[in-house]
Amino acid sequence: MSRAGLAAERSALAWRRTAVASMITGALFLNHAVTNGWRLALIAPIGAAVAMAALAGLSYLRNRSLREGRHSRGGWVVASATATVVAVAVLAFVIEFTDPLP
Repeated sequence: MSRAGLAAERSALAWRRTAVASMITGALFLNHAVTNGWRLALIAPIGAAVAMAALAGLSYLRNRSLREGRHSRGGWVVASATATVVAVAVLAFVIEFTDPLP
């Protein structure tokens, strides 16, 4: 396999790991929402879980495109993933400091 083929394979695997990690993170946000009761303040963790599910889907699609040999530039995918992760990190920060202790 050529160097370009190996680089594409490594990138595809990285996108697969991103998809798995975002699904796990989304599940943790949903767990937080369920264990703390369904109050109005739980819109943030549910929104974060939905954003992570969208990131998982986007990462899966990018993984598939790389594995199928479509090595087009994925700048918008990287930018979308970065924006999603930053937004969810900000939400996690807000949740941590505004969620009342049980």
